[in-house]
Amino acid sequence: MATSLLEFASFDAENRENIEIRWQRWFMRFENLLIAHDIKDKKRKRALLLYYIGESTLNIFETLPETGTEDDYEEACQALNEHFKPRKNTSFELFKFRKTNQLVDETLDQYH
Repeated sequence: MATSLLEFASFDAENRENIEIRWQRWFMRFENLLIAHDIKDKKRKRALLLYYIGESTLNIFETLPETGTEDDYEEACQALNEHFKPRKNTSFELFKFRKTNQLVDETLDQYH
């Protein structure tokens, strides 16, 4: 049974602006595509994910640890979701914490 692949925009991982939000939206659209075409086989879902994410995102995927086996769709999704999650800048967070000051009329409970 030969079927042609549908047109679907790949994910632009090179543009880092709002990457978490853009990834979530792209992934939601991809999941809807799978549902609309009644694709349930995990091996096929993973293959389609890796095809549709595009070359630049596939290059990122290939460097990620813990991407699972060729039929492990959930592990592949989890690896990509973790990668595109925003990272906290611990140095900046520590700086913000140390810069906090208790106001003159602020009680200890309010400050805390």
